[in-house]
Amino acid sequence: MRFFSSILTAVTFSFLLGACAGSSAKKESTAEPLSSVDSLVLKSAAREIDPRTNMDLAHQAFIGALEMEMRGESDVAEVLWQKASEADPKSRYLAFAYAERIASHKGLEPLALEQAQKANLLKGTPRASEYALLAELYVNDGKADSARKYFSLAADSSHNQDMPLLYDYALFLEAIKDHKELVRVYALLLPQVNYIHSLLQRQIQLLFTLKKDSAAVALFKEAYEATGDKSLLSKHVQGLVVLKKIKEAKAIADTVTGSSEDDESIVVDMLTYFFDAGKRKEGYEFLKKKYYEDQVRTPLILNFLGHYDFLFEQLDSAKVHLKKAAELLSEQSNYVVEAYRVLTNIALRQNENALAVQYAEKMDSASLGSSKPMLAMTYGFAGEYKKAYTLLDSLLGAWSDWKPSAVAGKESMAALRENAERSFRQIQNSYARILTLEARKIENDGMSDTLRLAYAKENRVKAHLFWEDIVRADSSMLNVRMSIAMNLERLERYDESFKIFESLLSAPENEQIEREDVLNYYGYTLIDLNRSPEEVELGYNMVLQAMAIDEAAGKKTNDAYLDSKAWGLYRKGMYDEALKVMLMADSEMLGEDYVYWEHLAAIYGALGKKQDATKAYKKLLKMRPNHSEALKYLGKKKK
Repeated sequence: MRFFSSILTAVTFSFLLGACAGSSAKKESTAEPLSSVDSLVLKSAAREIDPRTNMDLAHQAFIGALEMEMRGESDVAEVLWQKASEADPKSRYLAFAYAERIASHKGLEPLALEQAQKANLLKGTPRASEYALLAELYVNDGKADSARKYFSLAADSSHNQDMPLLYDYALFLEAIKDHKELVRVYALLLPQVNYIHSLLQRQIQLLFTLKKDSAAVALFKEAYEATGDKSLLSKHVQGLVVLKKIKEAKAIADTVTGSSEDDESIVVDMLTYFFDAGKRKEGYEFLKKKYYEDQVRTPLILNFLGHYDFLFEQLDSAKVHLKKAAELLSEQSNYVVEAYRVLTNIALRQNENALAVQYAEKMDSASLGSSKPMLAMTYGFAGEYKKAYTLLDSLLGAWSDWKPSAVAGKESMAALRENAERSFRQIQNSYARILTLEARKIENDGMSDTLRLAYAKENRVKAHLFWEDIVRADSSMLNVRMSIAMNLERLERYDESFKIFESLLSAPENEQIEREDVLNYYGYTLIDLNRSPEEVELGYNMVLQAMAIDEAAGKKTNDAYLDSKAWGLYRKGMYDEALKVMLMADSEMLGEDYVYWEHLAAIYGALGKKQDATKAYKKLLKMRPNHSEALKYLGKKKK
């Protein structure tokens, strides 16, 4: 075999280079695979090559290895890589090439790592692929620190442009949960893969996990600028709003002139900010500009415009916009339900009761029947009490007999039962409110006989029982306790009423009720009862406190509070001051309230202004034909 080896190394090694297929490069590249016999002969011959340092032999083995790989003779190629490395043991390249071939065999990774470690000690310029091999072999060996070191060196050596390497590094970092370094690697990868969605989402998630919120929000903009995907710009604006970088967010929103879903989202995010920040006037102006000037016109934007119109008392515009929005939006969306709810409210305020009922029925349909209590309330406000009570009786019956499904789990059953009880209380509250609505209409009629007034009182007693039941179940419902206090006052159960008012004023701030309303109602009641100068003074000061709260909040002076203040001044004998305050109230807003004319007439009378007093009492008498003070002043008899 020594003779054959010398021949192989000195004379006939060209056979290993594919001489049988010709000597030109073109023929080599298209050579047919060797026969199984030739393959075995060459593999055997290659193993007999003398491994002593020989640069020519190393070169020939290297070329032969490449040729064998081209022919698909990986086993022969691997032997030749080994011989080439042994023939030139100082070659870093050959040593790593052999290590790489060893690593391709499952189970030989430890041997490959040993070879790669030796190769890494050799002189020469390291290549990214060499560091990458070491990193992968250290991962297999379970040495995370070494693996991290060589992955980092490999990335640096490739100038962070080797995508497969960066992906492998990222997978390793995910496995060891090194999120800080992973963020750095993903930042290198993202531009190379054009901000692919899955990778972008993972990077965003990591940044938020690491509390790098600003970096995450900035990444959305970076990705948008690279891809032109406007949904990313929308997310960027949303992030800016969350980070309270409102100036930047608005600068982007100001450029929006389209009606795509993403344009809509950007505008809505700004509107949400304005509303939550209490900057509703600024939000209204922004919204009008986007809709009327910038032509951002979608059903949802139209819907928001209608709600803002309503908020700023532009009722005619609100009706047009909300009606159109409800027609264009999905029939069973929450937006449609809310649009019809506001349209119902407007119709009731404008005494269009039949229209209010139509809108309320559409609202209930859009909500799949979940707005029945509101529908019943609308029937009540519209004076259709029989319809309201019939509907509420059916709802009370349904919820009182409600039983959870037998298949519901313990936790879900508790949640279902709590929801059922909440719905039952809501219906009870609606029922009580309608009972008092009807009672008030009878009481304010001025022509109601004893039987009708007794019926009204019976309604108030029923309402009280409903509300007491609600409070027993949930004492935190301050709005219900407020209703109880007002109803008791109408039932002339003053001490019970005042006790509840006192508890409401001593309770912590609560969104269910407005403290100023409690102060005004309680204060006015004390003034109107006129039981003692001390109580009148106490009530007057409560009204002043209510007005101060509104003033501090920058609200327009409440006309009802002005009426209460004027009546307090009247009770204190300060008639001139009382008239000045009374005339500050908006007579159009209070014009249908007989109490307003009652107070105004009494103040004019106290000041000796007979002509004005007569005019006011005549107005009062039209509203309440049997009003005793008006009849007495005008010298008329009860009808």
